[in-house]
Amino acid sequence: MKRSKWMLPMALVCALSLVAGACGDSDDAAADLPTLKFQGFPADPVGLPALVMAEEGIDVENGFNAEYLAVDPDAATNTFLIGESDIAMEQDGVNMTIVQSEGHEAVLFAPGANMMTGIVVPVDSPYQDPTDLVGEKVGHFGVDSGTTSTIALMLKEIYDLDVLTQYDLREVGPEALPELLKSGEVEAIFDFEPLALRAVLETPGRYLFEPTKAWAEFSGGWSPWLTNLAAREDWLADNEELAFGVRDAWMEAIDILQGGDFAMLRDEPYKSFLELKSDEELEAFIQYCIDLPCFGTSWTQADIDALNAYLELFAKHGILINETAAEPVAVILEDYFR
Repeated sequence: MKRSKWMLPMALVCALSLVAGACGDSDDAAADLPTLKFQGFPADPVGLPALVMAEEGIDVENGFNAEYLAVDPDAATNTFLIGESDIAMEQDGVNMTIVQSEGHEAVLFAPGANMMTGIVVPVDSPYQDPTDLVGEKVGHFGVDSGTTSTIALMLKEIYDLDVLTQYDLREVGPEALPELLKSGEVEAIFDFEPLALRAVLETPGRYLFEPTKAWAEFSGGWSPWLTNLAAREDWLADNEELAFGVRDAWMEAIDILQGGDFAMLRDEPYKSFLELKSDEELEAFIQYCIDLPCFGTSWTQADIDALNAYLELFAKHGILINETAAEPVAVILEDYFR
């Protein structure tokens, strides 16, 4: 049963009239269920599975109402840790390591988006691999971002390249990077999707390095996630049944997205949620998600072991962390509650 009650910022919902009855009461079938706040960034593709679960009624089928809480990227971790949301959709292994090192108790418990990031260069540039950018101006949006830190780690391991010292890094906001490349002010950019794709379309450009594909080839098949679902351990302790419901609803929503080749992104409210600039950009993003694909579907002990080994590399190279966490940063719920 489809039902449009996704909790976008209310001004957007009411102004666009995307959601029938979104400014009124909840569906009767969901009225007695708990509402869980899923936090994410505005217009971030990472939040698409939560939107699907709400639109398709998968949340209610699993015992809760999903509500979206848009958060400022700079405040997201604090928002999550102080309990303003129940589930964070934008956390990752490195951030969870830092969170635990500061004494907080939280874990990752499901896959999220695959590494939807990349290095983009002009299509007619001479650069053939990341080593060709040594000494060149490269745009990014912060060495502590998941995009820049991941690319830095991978290039160190694959090419023995220290981008933090060997590239002439120029920092601006992520939204400004496509224009920076198009204007010729930099030779390359590190950015996430769909902004990297925007640079490909508008410069025009091409991907010089795609982390998901490159690391899978380098590692023998596994590649890290850009984001994961995270919960505080006090929330898990009080909500065991709901935790399983959230995970199962999330995975079903990913199956619907990917099983339908992301075609539903052409429809509302998904199309407006993504805030893409044009239908051309939307079609390119859909094809990108099919090709990558955009979301992870595997969450096994082998995946978690690979994540732990990957985090050890961050600590080895002193990129954002200097040691790994004493407690698990990622868990399988069946084992966690055993």
